[in-house]
Amino acid sequence: MKVIALTGGIGSGKSVVSAMLRVMGYRVYDCDSRARSLMDGSQEIKNKLVREFGADAVSPAGEIDRKYIAGRVFGDGEALRRLNGIVHPAVRQDLQRWVADGAACGCGCVFVETAILRNSNLRDLVSHEWNVHAPVEVRVGRVMKRNELPREAVEARIKAQVGEEPGEDASIIVNDGISAVLPQVTALLEKIKVGF
Repeated sequence: MKVIALTGGIGSGKSVVSAMLRVMGYRVYDCDSRARSLMDGSQEIKNKLVREFGADAVSPAGEIDRKYIAGRVFGDGEALRRLNGIVHPAVRQDLQRWVADGAACGCGCVFVETAILRNSNLRDLVSHEWNVHAPVEVRVGRVMKRNELPREAVEARIKAQVGEEPGEDASIIVNDGISAVLPQVTALLEKIKVGF
């Protein structure tokens, strides 16, 4: 079974490609949404967040204050490293189970959507990488609109993803708002059928 990473920086359009793949019947593991779900469902993770970032990281009702944590980690490489040290191992373990389930179901190919393939230590779990690319200014505009964030906050998030340039053998999908994305995706799916 092929496990293909769907990568690209924040605002590049990974979720658009993921949606296309799901409509076509492919299984897609979304690292961001699974990380949120794992964090919300794990008292152990919540306890670690409180130890690392203080009592304000989790409300008295037991809900994670993501805005507070984001404010603590973006722009602070060491704090982000500590957060990743809590979340990434749980995501990796969950992804391994998900991939095994896909193999048991007879899936020929599954996809893993992640903005931080290398920084999350998942590269060894995938056989190929599709990188969704958009110019930085396009990405900034998309995220500002989608998340209602100021430019500075978006630029800080982009900088936090440093070191996530596509690998040398990555297939590139251009999502610049001009190029048609679907034909690029279908062409890459054809390559899967004949082998990379």
